[in-house]
Amino acid sequence: MAKPLFTVLKVIMLILTAVYPLIMVCLSGAGLVYNGASYGGGMKIVGMLLITSGIIMTSGAILSLFRRNILSVISMICSGSGLVLCLAMLYKVVTHADAAGWADNYTMAPVSDMYQVRILPVIIPAVLAVIIAAVHLASASKKGSDAPAPSILGD
Repeated sequence: MAKPLFTVLKVIMLILTAVYPLIMVCLSGAGLVYNGASYGGGMKIVGMLLITSGIIMTSGAILSLFRRNILSVISMICSGSGLVLCLAMLYKVVTHADAAGWADNYTMAPVSDMYQVRILPVIIPAVLAVIIAAVHLASASKKGSDAPAPSILGD
């Protein structure tokens, strides 16, 4: 992949990571934790898990910037597992919001729509982090294949 394009992808990933996993997901989770007494204990746990997923995805994005193989693997695991946890918690929040009839006080729009609009774009930076880490791994294995094979005779 061309170096300038790869750099642009990294910058886009970092900006989207700052906006979605770090701000939108973590603040949505913080709101659920803060108002947990009125929403019920289950929503407080969902809020804590949303915060956790946002931190895990942010860690995965940051780790994808480094060219070390182990960090690329950890990045892929963090980004993938954080995304799965986030989407599972989004499903729980949306289901609970619809069942409880949560709606915006002014527009009367369902709150579940707001959660989906704010949290679903988290997929983009998570996928970008996985792609960047995979490219790092692929380029490292390609460089390793050009190296001479070690001697089996001990010469």
